[in-house]
Amino acid sequence: MDITNKSDFIENVEEKIPAKLGRPIDKLRDLAILKAALELVAEQGYDCVTMDAIALRAHAGKATLYRRWKSKPYLMAEAITFILPCEQKVDPKRCDDNFRNYFCELLSTYFGVNDEVRQKVMLSIATAISRDKSLSEAIHLECITNQTYVFRDAIECTMNIKIDEHQLKLLADVGPALLCYKLISTGKPIEMKYVEHIVDHLIIPLITLNKKQH
Repeated sequence: MDITNKSDFIENVEEKIPAKLGRPIDKLRDLAILKAALELVAEQGYDCVTMDAIALRAHAGKATLYRRWKSKPYLMAEAITFILPCEQKVDPKRCDDNFRNYFCELLSTYFGVNDEVRQKVMLSIATAISRDKSLSEAIHLECITNQTYVFRDAIECTMNIKIDEHQLKLLADVGPALLCYKLISTGKPIEMKYVEHIVDHLIIPLITLNKKQH
């Protein structure tokens, strides 16, 4: 069974392609290549995927891949950027007493909870970065970590007070850091109940404590 049928991350890539790439024919070709790369990494893991295999899956010549990307790490870096959720602005109306559900939603969207394939890709890339210098250099970590700014804005909006920037960053990093650790340490998809556990027993108590201190 093709495991990519379980995921919506391919559609996410398709939605983002037109704004990033050139002529229609280039968009379609690059889309096919990015889709092939993501599918193969989800199925086999980053280390096992080659440019030859991606070209074969995408029905493209290997020379086409190398004209667009100088190596596999750079191809995968672009693919990873496309499967990440678009940055979003905080909804002040949801930063009230129901903040708990809002924060669970923000975290689950970013980490692709209930999307096993997307998590497989992210896990494979996350573990490969530590041993592949080229991949580490190719992936701009800010494109992955920028989403934490949404969490920071949501926390500040909920607290409705101005707090120290370093303290705010620490609060916002707690959820994403624990979810990353869970994914890497267990190698298993993150479930919504774990997201809820972090929010209920760690993030909300920390926010409450900081409110009292101010």
